Amino acid sequence: MKRKFSKSKITLYLIIGLVIANIVGKFVQDSMLNKIYIISAIGIDKSKKGYVTTLQIYNPASNTKEGSSEQGQYTYSVQSRTIPEAINLIHNRLPRAIFLDETEVAVIGESLAKSEGISPVVQYFMRESSFPSNIRFVLSKGVKPDEMLRIFTPVQKISGSRFEEMLNRKRESLGELSNMTADKIMGMLKQNRTELTIPYVTMKGKLSKGLLKGNIEKATPDVILEMGGLAVFQHQRLAYWLTSAESTLYALTRVKVQDTTLVTKCGKQPGYVTWKDVRSKPDIHLQDRKGVPSFLLLVKLKGKLADVSCQKDTSTVQAIARLEHDTEHQLQNQINQLIGKTQNKRTDIAGFAETLYRKQPERWRRIKNNWDSLYSTIPIRTKVRVDLLDTGDSSSQ
Repeated sequence: MKRKFSKSKITLYLIIGLVIANIVGKFVQDSMLNKIYIISAIGIDKSKKGYVTTLQIYNPASNTKEGSSEQGQYTYSVQSRTIPEAINLIHNRLPRAIFLDETEVAVIGESLAKSEGISPVVQYFMRESSFPSNIRFVLSKGVKPDEMLRIFTPVQKISGSRFEEMLNRKRESLGELSNMTADKIMGMLKQNRTELTIPYVTMKGKLSKGLLKGNIEKATPDVILEMGGLAVFQHQRLAYWLTSAESTLYALTRVKVQDTTLVTKCGKQPGYVTWKDVRSKPDIHLQDRKGVPSFLLLVKLKGKLADVSCQKDTSTVQAIARLEHDTEHQLQNQINQLIGKTQNKRTDIAGFAETLYRKQPERWRRIKNNWDSLYSTIPIRTKVRVDLLDTGDSSSQ
């Protein structure tokens, strides 16, 4: 005789099963956390012995109600000849096994990036399978990685996780340029056509105050970590920094940005125009002039008006056309200045060499060894097109 189960009984059994699974899962997770140390971030810098390697350990007790006053992280630093040797030395000091698979961010020191370059470190992460393949790289500007990973950060107790949050937030203005993983970096270094850029983090405030827990016990912390712009490399070594504003401008010329904010001047009037939800579509066209490669950089932008802090009319088609034209002129001048800066420093970060390689590979092979010096002199024209999608509910007149 077959038993008939009502829908209510089946639902009840499913609920009981889910509750049991949740309890068992939590028990297993807690048991695992009590047996291992989860590494949330790793910092690497140059030292006289070789490397200063720092591991930031996640403290799970800080996420419980009873542990609200607990530190979110603990850090251990060691000087050694190699990075894996340093990790082993740190491991020997700890009573539990370390778990590297959840490491979110690798923080690279300024001195290491300048002296040795980024390639050896990235190669280590490519070989070491214990680290996740999507670990993201940032540079530490003005502060050593071992110090930056010890700073108490507000809201997010773990600075490594805070870096991850900032990188995700920065994606709005930098697109995929904020997501630099080991495979992406190594791919660019092997191609050797477009110079590498990596996001950097800075510290605002006095370091000694940031290392105290009191930094997060105030309404306004004395020290905060801030995502800056992009670090520019030349032949695998750190060359110079782009500000946050320069980096956003550069991103508009390099990748498809889906959502960012721009601020332009109100022409001859005092005040500013703020553009929101800005999307970009850059394109580089190869042009020849007397045998010398020349390029046209076309940047198409679409966005909405967020604020107009001047007496600028936006109520007619003609007024909107003037606003678009003024914005195009301003952004074109700013992009020209940025390109001029990269040409002076002989760092092709916008991808002009990549365009030449794709369009005329034989020609690229002939001139690639002299590209640095050639890039500093090649003619580059820029053209910006702005399309205003929405003026908002009211016009500023």
